[in-house]
Amino acid sequence: LPILFVTQECISAFQPASTFLHRSKPALSSNFYLLNSLSGEEEQPHSREEGVTTSRRDLLSFAASTVTALTFTCGVVHNPAVAAEDSSIGSSSDHPIVVLGAGGQVGRICTQILASKKLYVRAVTRNGRSIVESPFVSSVAADVTKLNDALLNSMKGGSGAIFAASASKNGGDAAHVDYLGVYNTAKAAITNKIPKLVVISSGAVTRPTSLGFKITNVFGRIMDYKIAGETALREAYSQSDASGLSYTIIRPGGLSNNPSKGASGVEISQGDILSAEIGREDVALVAVAALLKGAETDNVTLEVNGSGGETLFGLKTGPAKLSKELPDNSKFIHLSETYEGLLDGVLNDTEMKKTGIVSDYKGKDVEPLEDL
Repeated sequence: LPILFVTQECISAFQPASTFLHRSKPALSSNFYLLNSLSGEEEQPHSREEGVTTSRRDLLSFAASTVTALTFTCGVVHNPAVAAEDSSIGSSSDHPIVVLGAGGQVGRICTQILASKKLYVRAVTRNGRSIVESPFVSSVAADVTKLNDALLNSMKGGSGAIFAASASKNGGDAAHVDYLGVYNTAKAAITNKIPKLVVISSGAVTRPTSLGFKITNVFGRIMDYKIAGETALREAYSQSDASGLSYTIIRPGGLSNNPSKGASGVEISQGDILSAEIGREDVALVAVAALLKGAETDNVTLEVNGSGGETLFGLKTGPAKLSKELPDNSKFIHLSETYEGLLDGVLNDTEMKKTGIVSDYKGKDVEPLEDL
């Protein structure tokens, strides 16, 4: 696997995250920084005839898009437990949790996690194929790029929803999936009065000068369309008359297929300041925890990254600033032994705006929704 290292001469361009000061032992910055990946999730091909596709995030792992500090850190205790606070979510087949983009890697894992918790899931793909064999999982067909009866009906009766779709060869480009698709899903969720919609977006979407944004945006301007999708979703909820409905936006760093590190190997932060590699399984576990958390994750946007893992030469990785000029967000970093605990104390979007560290970037040269 090609790995790009930035040597001592370039270290002044980057600053390691102050989050490491929160650990039981101080972390020692190394003389190297590892650049990792960041992008959207691609749904798997429908059949053998469609061919084998590669996830954009897997490809970008080679492109090395976000900045991650290599540090010496102490080991972590792994605990993958997630506690469901709201027992009404997914409690029956008539009121399931709707997973859109269930054919993609993260969407499939979300479906598996929910089913393993004996929660009812409606897995939505473009052709309605079976995703997970379980008495708790049903499958339906709908396309998020079209706000039609199929999409509305796929979410009818839902007690919660997770949007895990993204641009792909078979599913549509970033403008139609990550932008229009997020908006359509938000409108369908509001129409069906679904209590909470969790959307998996991407880290660095509000930092257009960062390396992570620039490299990832090469792929069909996906970063511009992801932040445009986030903005359209927020506007849809703010303009809605329905009370008691909310969203959570999750922005993962560069995705890998590494197995879960446990909650102790995950770091949640806010402000779109930090990035690091994280496994898809951990992203899915955080998404499920956010959905089940209750009011504490209402109208919240957060970043999720690996808090550290073994790499070459016995070094370890952890979140680092996307660029050195970004403000300190150490007050908004969350570590815990449980996925539910990682979400304790997160601030909603209104509260985060008051901190002064949130960027107002909404995408460049993004066409109006009505033009799509």
